[in-house]
Amino acid sequence: MYKKFLKQIPKNVRKIAIYGAGTCGIALRDNIRKELPDIDIEFFIDSYKSEDNRIDIPIYKTSQIDEIKDKIDMVLISVRNSLHVTVGILKYFNIPYLFIPYQLENKIRNSIYQDNYKNALKIFSDKKSKKLYEELWNAKLNMDYSKIAKFAAKKHNIKKGGTGRNYSAQYLEYINKDAIQTIFDCGFCNGAHVFGFKKVLKNLKTDYAFEPLYDELKEENLDILLKKLNCVQIVPYGVWDKKEKLNFIVSGPASRVVGISNLKPQVTKEIETITLDEAKEMLDVKKVDFIKMDIEGAELPALKGAEKILLNDRPQLAISIYHSSSDFVNIPIYLKELLKDYGFYLGHYAMNQHETVLFCIPNELKTN
Repeated sequence: MYKKFLKQIPKNVRKIAIYGAGTCGIALRDNIRKELPDIDIEFFIDSYKSEDNRIDIPIYKTSQIDEIKDKIDMVLISVRNSLHVTVGILKYFNIPYLFIPYQLENKIRNSIYQDNYKNALKIFSDKKSKKLYEELWNAKLNMDYSKIAKFAAKKHNIKKGGTGRNYSAQYLEYINKDAIQTIFDCGFCNGAHVFGFKKVLKNLKTDYAFEPLYDELKEENLDILLKKLNCVQIVPYGVWDKKEKLNFIVSGPASRVVGISNLKPQVTKEIETITLDEAKEMLDVKKVDFIKMDIEGAELPALKGAEKILLNDRPQLAISIYHSSSDFVNIPIYLKELLKDYGFYLGHYAMNQHETVLFCIPNELKTN
């Protein structure tokens, strides 16, 4: 894939710059030096100062392109952030450019997690979970989710244009349902999933619903019905590894902390965060039976803020790990190292890369 891309560089090009001094830019630099030693890589162009010790050439800001345009024959673009702005600037100064193919960029970004992926694969307790984890990883690398779509249709009847998610399966597939009275429900959104919970969790008493934007996300009729269930207690905090105030991107149900994804802020709101360990004391909860997390990439810090609960209460867990490749490999490894005598299982509930859930079940609660 690299060689195919590099062949697109014209023969008369001798001096280039690489736009993007991150993982892809550094990998591109290394491959050019190996495959095309006659081309000089003069510098990176990036708006952010890199502290990476692998950077051995100057980094110029985008705002300096007019000062450096005569020193290069071409720019190779390795990132897609603010792409329309970048291309517009290069066109204005008549600087030729090439995009790294998106498939190649994706493969490079995921390759840095390959060793951790191999370690994470070993933690799963059954062959079904191992196979699903392998197929999801291969789909991430190759950007081909056709096998995953077939799996979702066959296993969960999830189809394009279908009726949506089945909350009685998602978050609960491997869970010992009879053992749950108290839930710490992180990423409550509008609470639609609670009806699926209530239907199958016969002993459920309280769902502590952590949602800092519930007033913005709630739907009137749904809210009325949730109150009639008489088991939901809204906790208006974000879940994090410490108590602080953070900027939150308000973007429908996928609201999240600024800085943990590439989602561009349209509207932001300051929220207060809390650790689950602190919340347990504040709410005077004796024991947490089940923790569900789907909090748009904040899962790992939130888990670190719940270590006392994890070690002392030994709750069952349903943790979303699909928000990034880092989460996909590092959350299973973190929990395996922390939790003793637990089983680890995997579920997937979408036709694409979304809705992958890691289930962690104490051995004493396994149902089969």
